Parts: sequence; C-alpha cells; structure tokens
Amino acid sequence: MKKIFITLLLISFNLTFCQDYFEGKRLYCKSENPEAMKLFNLGIETLYLNKSLDQKYLKITSNIFFKAYKTDTTFCDAIFFSGYTLRLLNDKKAIACYMMADSLSKNTLEFKINLASEGLRAGSEKSIKIARKKYNELITLFPENPEGYYGFALTSPIFGDVDKGLENINTAIDKYKLLNPKLKDEVIFLKGVLLSQNKKYDEGLEYLEKCYSTYKKEENFKIHYSLCLLKVSEIKNDEKMKQKAFKFYEQIENKDQISEDIKTVLKF
Repeated sequence: MKKIFITLLLISFNLTFCQDYFEGKRLYCKSENPEAMKLFNLGIETLYLNKSLDQKYLKITSNIFFKAYKTDTTFCDAIFFSGYTLRLLNDKKAIACYMMADSLSKNTLEFKINLASEGLRAGSEKSIKIARKKYNELITLFPENPEGYYGFALTSPIFGDVDKGLENINTAIDKYKLLNPKLKDEVIFLKGVLLSQNKKYDEGLEYLEKCYSTYKKEENFKIHYSLCLLKVSEIKNDEKMKQKAFKFYEQIENKDQISEDIKTVLKF
C-alpha cells in the first residue's frame, strides 16, 4: 500500500432517505426483547436531548445502547448506535461496534458507510483496507448511491489505482448531480487531485481553481496545485505561472510526506 499525505474528504451522505433511521424510527434488526427495546428507546431519547453533545452524557448514552445490545446480541441497531455515539466521542472503539453491526446486518447502507468512514479516520493500514472493502460492497449492493464510488476514488491514491479512482469519481459526480446539481467542494477537490495524479494537469488545475478558496491552506491542495501549475507552465512556457507553482511548493510544510510518484515530477 502506498503512503501518501492526504486530506481526509469524507462526505456526510444524503440524509433525506435515512433521517428516520437516525431518529430510531426504522430498525434493521428490531429486537423482540422488551428490555432491549426499552434501553434502545432510552438511548435514542437521551441522544437527541443532548443537543450540545456533552461528552459525559454521550458516554452514558453509548453505554445504554451497548447494554441494549448485550441484552439481545442480535440487535444490530443497538450496537450501531453504540458505535455512533462513541464516534461522537472520538473513541477508537467505535469501529469495533460498527464492524459488529455490519456483521449482523450485511446489506445495510448506513452501517457500511459509517464503517468505511471510520476506517479512513482510524488511518491504519488494516482499517483503510476495511474501508476500501466496504466501499466496494456499497458499489455492488447500492449501485445508484454515489458514496461507494466516491469512497473508492478517495482511497485510490493510497492503493495506487488512480486511473480507476478517476473513473469512480466521475461516476460519483454523475450520481451526486441527480441529488443536487451543485457539487460539494470535497468532490471537486478530489477530482482535481485525481486528474493531477493521472497526469491530466490542465484539467486538474481547472478543478483545483474551483475549490481554491476552500482548500488553499491544505497541504494536499498545495502539493497538487503546485504540480499542476508547474506542468502547465512547462507546456505553455509561462515563467510567471512557474513562479506561482514554486511559491505554493515552498508553502508545503511537510515535503517529506509527498509521495514518491509526485516527487519525481514535482521538480523545479
């Protein structure tokens, strides 16, 4: 697996079709155990009363959901919400809860998206492999949802299949536009990065310019923006553009984190 200094660009998937799930109104493994259901409903109530996300009460809520799961170990929704509240606490045990939920209900959109996202946040080689696996499962099980394609594209610089990453971000964009014609900057940024890594520097520069104001201070933006500027300046023999490329290159604080593939072409 390639190591690359990346900005994590996770997108919260469209909530219009799943808001009822996060309100506890629709369950995938509804328990027949009255005590488990009583605990689960208490957890949902305390979660939504805690509008300020006070950590003390989030911990209590997570424990309530976990107790509901221990009361009925087939109750996938209870262990998922235990993971969800642990995620709000930035607790590393969240991924374990998400994995248990996903194993109990193998074809659940919310479970796979949250597990994949948490795998990326964890950042270990093992967890990133889990994320890629879940994004592939999303593509297979939910082909009309853009999240699997976006996630594959997001992980492609790490796995070194940036050509497939570009294909997937294009598919994701087509599907995102069906939900909302205005693309989020995260999507535009990722396409710019993947165009750059596929040596389509002119197009890459165009996309990076579109999200300049949002990401200009991010290391990953500076790397790819500098690269695109440099390569386009060489094609156009534009010394001013080359100077601008060098200016952004100098602003990169962690040059040792630039991938070897980019280092070989990002030379002044």
